[in-house]
Amino acid sequence: MGRRRFRGCPQRYGVVSCHSQSDSQVDPQVFQDRRALQLICSTWRVIVAEITAEYLTIYSDAELLATVKVLEASAKRKKKKGGKALGEWTTRIDFKILGPYNPAHIVRLLQCTPNLLIYINKNGSYASPERQTPTEVMEALVRHCRGLRRAEWSGPGEPPTFIDLATLVNGCPHLQTLRLICIYSYTMSCRPPVLTLPKLKTLSLGLIPESSEITSPDMPIVWDPLLDLLSQQSTQLPELERFEIDIFPLPLHPFFIMHGEKIRHFRVTTWSAVALLPDALERCPNLHSLVLSHGSDTLDLPEFLPNVKRICILPSVEDLVRVPTRVFAFAVLTPLDALLVALEKISAPGLDELRIRNSGAFVDLANHSLWLQGWWRRWNIRGVEFYDKSGKSFQVVEDEEERILDKVRE
Repeated sequence: MGRRRFRGCPQRYGVVSCHSQSDSQVDPQVFQDRRALQLICSTWRVIVAEITAEYLTIYSDAELLATVKVLEASAKRKKKKGGKALGEWTTRIDFKILGPYNPAHIVRLLQCTPNLLIYINKNGSYASPERQTPTEVMEALVRHCRGLRRAEWSGPGEPPTFIDLATLVNGCPHLQTLRLICIYSYTMSCRPPVLTLPKLKTLSLGLIPESSEITSPDMPIVWDPLLDLLSQQSTQLPELERFEIDIFPLPLHPFFIMHGEKIRHFRVTTWSAVALLPDALERCPNLHSLVLSHGSDTLDLPEFLPNVKRICILPSVEDLVRVPTRVFAFAVLTPLDALLVALEKISAPGLDELRIRNSGAFVDLANHSLWLQGWWRRWNIRGVEFYDKSGKSFQVVEDEEERILDKVRE
């Protein structure tokens, strides 16, 4: 019973989901609770050790080596006494190593985690690529973790080369989610291998960072080369459902012609889509969800979206930003209003939900309740729910900070 209850924590936070839409984090209190539970008795200490091993986060080479030694020692005990080694419980590893490290230590770690499902790489700089993911690490993932379901580079510091990425995706046939910030290099000595991802449902291509002195000269600043290599055969992505791209290809890429009918969820930045979004959406007849990351740019939209059920608007600046009211009205509210007017003109008979994520640059939307309620009435007439990020209707607008203060006053 204890195992089942404690193990429920990561699932509830989405950290072991192969389709998680973000880099889900566990509340630090969960780990503090586990440390406290270890002190109760030896039985609980064993249970908590197993559960802790399910989700590992590595911040330094010293921590990496210490973890390797613990898992290797557990594997040796298993050979003598039987049972399940600690590393066999591991389903997710997040690497967040800023400084140098020994790739051989990661290889040893992966040898101990044969049931790994999720590999997250956030090593290196937060600003630009400073090195490639070591080839031996990519090969170790294929050799020891063939059941991998989700591979994600959630930072730009250590992207893979195309050849190493091809080794990974072709060697892990169960991969369902692939997220990339950039490709370190497309350099190849021979004809590029065909990428085949038979189970992939989510492909997410992020905002490639600007080049710097340490950036590889072979690193392009657009996704067109990768999309070219994914558009050779329609069978390369047979299960694709979710496509996210922060730098829209210009002109309209054959990727949409070949794979558009499969896409049910599409996220794009409005600044990069410019005038090509109508053509792209026309190639996605089965699209159900459209997510627009919006700044201040104008956007061409199609006249007809027959099957779209949900539209979500995200701020292009996701970090918390607070500015004077006059600046907010000019820089945020005016372009957001223009986008809503454009969306209102679309014939979308299946649309039943429009959502604005009131975070980042949009965090102060609640201060403009009359504007929000006016738009709520306009969408309500069309039978469309108008929600915030948590699914709360804009019919009644309540400032989150004021709500918290009211609770304190009570």
